[in-house]
Amino acid sequence: MRVIISGGGTAGHVYPGLALAKALQKARNDLEILFVGTSTGLEATLVPQAGFDFKAIEARGLPRKPSFKALVSFISAGRGTIEAVSVFRRFKPDVVVGMGAYVSLPVVGGAVLRQIPTVIHEQNAVPGLVNKVLGRVVGAIAVSYPDMKGYFPADRRVEFTGNPIREEILSTDKSKAKQAFDVNASRRVLLVFGGSRGAKKINEAVVEAYDRWRHNDGLQIIHATGKINYESVQRAIDKIKLPEDKLKYTAYPYLDNMGEAYAAADLLVCRSGATTVAEITAIGLPAIMVPYPYATDNHQEKNGRELERLGAARLILDKDLDGVSLSKAVDGLILSEDALLQMAEASRQFGRPDADKALADLVFEIAESRKHSTEK
Repeated sequence: MRVIISGGGTAGHVYPGLALAKALQKARNDLEILFVGTSTGLEATLVPQAGFDFKAIEARGLPRKPSFKALVSFISAGRGTIEAVSVFRRFKPDVVVGMGAYVSLPVVGGAVLRQIPTVIHEQNAVPGLVNKVLGRVVGAIAVSYPDMKGYFPADRRVEFTGNPIREEILSTDKSKAKQAFDVNASRRVLLVFGGSRGAKKINEAVVEAYDRWRHNDGLQIIHATGKINYESVQRAIDKIKLPEDKLKYTAYPYLDNMGEAYAAADLLVCRSGATTVAEITAIGLPAIMVPYPYATDNHQEKNGRELERLGAARLILDKDLDGVSLSKAVDGLILSEDALLQMAEASRQFGRPDADKALADLVFEIAESRKHSTEK
């Protein structure tokens, strides 16, 4: 069986595709998998590093308003579709899977035109523009939140699979993780991060809150600032830090070992992107979420609101975030074991640690449907 997976641009789109590919391989050893993306996206680096074949085609993001850029994007999509169809002729896929990024439009669209079975995956609580378009024509739609059928035509098949995550997130040993970050058993650990590039507003709030936490000998903060902001955050902390401070605070530009960071943490402060939501709920972590305010269709707030509704997270909007609001939210949870346990259980109930297998099963089923239809 041959499978094409498209989607990339950001790590959040690439990681679920890689997790799916590994789940497909684990289920069957007769597979050939090809990733199709752009030469400028992260997939061009991450996919070959993971040991999978990769082919680049042309694709651009789709502007939401009529403009010259929109015309250029549609011309690019047409070229990308022609390139994708050329790939299909050589590779002869049995199924094509789109993971939601803009490159999925020419790839999955081209597969529909060629009558190749198709599946798309939506990571967020509200579908992106590409999946709204493709959702009208594909064979099946996999979603990461329940009750999303209303976003797609009534005659489309919609399956709640969850969002596949990196295998290492699930396999990290908690005791080893605490050793890696030198965590004392008497301290609760607050993990703060804003994604691979960090989040300036979250970083500023942590610096502002430092004075309110400096005497807390029961708190340890692991703070991933993002590489761009690391030096400025470290300078700001060094200016206000005192020798007698009891708080244990460590800043990192970037955490390569996110699995260990999650395993060491008792509470998170983070954005509410799809990958973050999938990872922390798969292992049952409570979180204070600060949705990125400029996300398309405000999907990060909608992601976070769903977790807040279930009791797995608390939300602070970006405009309301400062040292006072952050410290109050953290203090109200980090000192309460019951509150953390209740949130952790709600997070775990929502999480889908088997999302990769569920999505792989759907892909196999859709691929097999073509075989059965041609045999009739």
